[in-house]
Amino acid sequence: MALTIGSEAVASVEATLAALKSHSQDFVLDMSPVESTSNAPEASEDTIDTAASSMLLVVGHRGCGKNKVLPSGVAPEARASIRENTITSFNLAARNGAQFVEFDVQVTKDGVPIIFHDDVIISEGRTPTHIGELTLEEFRAMGPQSDPNKAGLALFRKAVDGSIALWTADVEDYMCTLEEAFTQVEATAGFNIELKFDDDGSTTMEELHRVIDAVLEDVRKFSNGRMIYFSSFHPDAVLILRTKMSKYPVFFLTNGGGQTYNDARRNSIEAAIQVCHQGNLQGIVSEVKPVLQNPAVVQLVKEQGLFFFTYGELNNIGEAVVKQQSWGVDGVIVDHVLEMVRVARQMDEPASPSSAAMFRRRVSVALC
Repeated sequence: MALTIGSEAVASVEATLAALKSHSQDFVLDMSPVESTSNAPEASEDTIDTAASSMLLVVGHRGCGKNKVLPSGVAPEARASIRENTITSFNLAARNGAQFVEFDVQVTKDGVPIIFHDDVIISEGRTPTHIGELTLEEFRAMGPQSDPNKAGLALFRKAVDGSIALWTADVEDYMCTLEEAFTQVEATAGFNIELKFDDDGSTTMEELHRVIDAVLEDVRKFSNGRMIYFSSFHPDAVLILRTKMSKYPVFFLTNGGGQTYNDARRNSIEAAIQVCHQGNLQGIVSEVKPVLQNPAVVQLVKEQGLFFFTYGELNNIGEAVVKQQSWGVDGVIVDHVLEMVRVARQMDEPASPSSAAMFRRRVSVALC
């Protein structure tokens, strides 16, 4: 059964499919805005056919990949790290071939959308603080600074063993606002704007509206025709967003059942499909592990007329990316941008012995 969605969102997705079919050399997914005459999506009998193209979109995760904070005494990876969710990371990902960059947006106490992933930020003193409890000035005082002569408060982060460790990167840059991303990131890079809320589901409806309204205002002011799609793990957030905005596609994020939440809507891909039906959403982004374990879920999602993207560390392995493309996955969110772009582009070229060999091996890691 095909999913019925709002007419303006239909037009946006149809433009996407047209771009996928006609711009194979440019390797571009068009999620450009569609002019709106209403603040809410209209009812429509139109449907979308996401099986119309086999091209695979590569999205840079937090730009050129997330930062891993390691416990004291553990040797870092040989791969150079770039501070995640920064202008430098976004622009390098775009130059390395990512059609979109994914990033996490939260809103400060004084109403400014900023880009930061974690539920809490930890600076000197190591007291975890929610972004919504900080002013922009307080947020700006943390981490690397735009003025090289000024020192910001050191940042800390939870390490893989649960300890709190100093958070640094080989290539540093200051943390930015959503406005700065719009004005300083290369215009060719599309934005996957993830609306970030506490993972425990404790965010109030008032706070959901406050954050969504502030983000949409910045998008209205500064997007300037940039390709955009939205996503969130919070089911109420995507439903509210869809009622407030119909210009851009909205995707629901899920870990596909790998973790159990109090909100059952987050606990499976099947539940995610129901959220999409309820809110007239355009797609699902799932953790990749459940997809690799049960490839049939790809067809299940696509039969509903939905786009299907994946995220997760296994998306940094060429073989996993190739398998997903063959099953009909539309896009992969990756940390190792350059390598996975090369894999995706080679999939679009005529088969050859060398390309077949590339598909069979794991891609080596290098800078972004």
